[in-house]
Amino acid sequence: MDGQERRIKIVAAHPGRQHSFRVATALKEAGLLYKYATTVYDKDTSFLMRVVKKLLNKNNLARANKRKCPSLQDEDVIQFCEFGGLLLLLMIRLDKSHIISNWYGGRISVRFQKRLTRFIIKENVDMVISYDTNSKVLFQLLKEKAPKTILVMDNAHPNRHYLNYDYHRYWDSCGGFAETLKACGYLVDEKTAQSFGDEIKMADYHIVASSYSKEALLFDGVKPERIFKIPYGVDSNRFINSDRSYAIGKLNVLFVGEVNQRKGIRQVLEAAKIISSPDVVFNIVGSGSDHCKYLYEPYKQYVNLWGFVSYDELLRQFRENHLFLFPTMGEGFGLVLLEAMAAGLPVITTANCGGADIVEEGTNGFIVSVGSTEEIVKVLSWAKEHPDKLEEMSKAARETAHKYTWERYNQGIVDAVNRIYLSAQEG
Repeated sequence: MDGQERRIKIVAAHPGRQHSFRVATALKEAGLLYKYATTVYDKDTSFLMRVVKKLLNKNNLARANKRKCPSLQDEDVIQFCEFGGLLLLLMIRLDKSHIISNWYGGRISVRFQKRLTRFIIKENVDMVISYDTNSKVLFQLLKEKAPKTILVMDNAHPNRHYLNYDYHRYWDSCGGFAETLKACGYLVDEKTAQSFGDEIKMADYHIVASSYSKEALLFDGVKPERIFKIPYGVDSNRFINSDRSYAIGKLNVLFVGEVNQRKGIRQVLEAAKIISSPDVVFNIVGSGSDHCKYLYEPYKQYVNLWGFVSYDELLRQFRENHLFLFPTMGEGFGLVLLEAMAAGLPVITTANCGGADIVEEGTNGFIVSVGSTEEIVKVLSWAKEHPDKLEEMSKAARETAHKYTWERYNQGIVDAVNRIYLSAQEG
C-alpha cells in the first residue's frame, strides 16, 4: 500500500486559495502531492508578481506575501491564468457589491478549469482534489476524456443548492439586511443554486469540514459513504494571551467576520439595540458595513464598528472580550470559532456551521436558533450576571481548541485520500 501511495499522481487545485494550501501541505508531507495548481502564486521566478508587489501598499503587500505556501517548493506549483487572477484580486478590492467581481471570477474559473483539464490528461493524473464552485467544467471534461481520474471535491462551503433552501426558511429574520445577500446569486436565484447542486453530483467523493456541510450534500443525494468529514484545525498558541477580567455586570461581546447577513449581522445589531447598556459592549470586526451603509447607520450608537483591522488589533480584540458572537445563517466551518475558543472566548453560534460539532451547550458555548435575536439576548443577559461561570467556560473553550490541531487535519486528509484511492481501485 505504501508503495502504491508514493506512485500515484494527485493534483490539488484552486484558482484562488481557500483552504487548498492546507490540503496541498498534507499531501506534500505524506509524499502524495504531484502538483498544486492555482492562478496567483508568489513564486520566486514570477516576473509578474515581482512587478505587482512593487506597486502595492503595505497592507496589500502583506496579502500578496500570503500567496505562498511555506510547505511547497516552487516546482510543486503550476499556474494557469495568472494575469486574470491578479486582475480579479484588484476587482474584489474595488467592487464592494461583489456582483461584478463574482461574474469575472466565474469566467477566470472556467478558463482555469479548461487548462487544468489539459494538464491532467497530459500528465495522466490519478486523482484531482478540486473545490466547490470551481469544478463543474473540470469534472465534466475529465468524465468524458479521462474517466479513470478520481474526482474529489473539497467543499470549503456547503452545497449552495441546499443553502438556497435553508436560508429561505429563515428569510423573514433578515429584514432589510436581505439586501446584503444579493451578491450571493445562488441565495436569490433557484436556477443558479440548482447548477451548484448539479456540480456536487459530479464528484466521485467529497471532503467536508462539518456536519452541516455533510447535511448539505445529502440534500442532493450524495451517498454518506462518499463523504469524508475532516474538521479544520487552529494554531491555538497564537491566541493564548488574555487581558480580560471578569466582573459582574460587565460584558464585552465580539463578532469577527464579513459584516453581512450571511453571518447573521442583523441579529447581532438587534441584540445590541435591545440590550443597549453601557455595561455590555459590542465590538464588530470585519469589512462589509460600507456596503448598504444605510442599514448600519441606525445601530452605530449601540456597537463599535471596527471594520477591517490589523492582525495585532485582532489579537487585542480576542484578548479583551468575554464572549464571541457568531450567529451565522449557514457556512461550512466557522474557523473563527476555533480561534475565539483558543483565545478563551466561549462562543454563541448556530448549528449551521461547525458549531454543532464543537460546542458543548453551557460548557464551552451556546447554540442559538438561526435568526433568533431573542435567544441571543437571553444568553447575553445570563452571561452578564454569571462572570464566575463564564470564566469556567473560558477554560473549557481553550481545552476544546487544543483538540483541533492542523496536524490532526493533515492526517485526516491523508487517511481520506488513501481510503478513496483504495475504494476506487476496488470498485
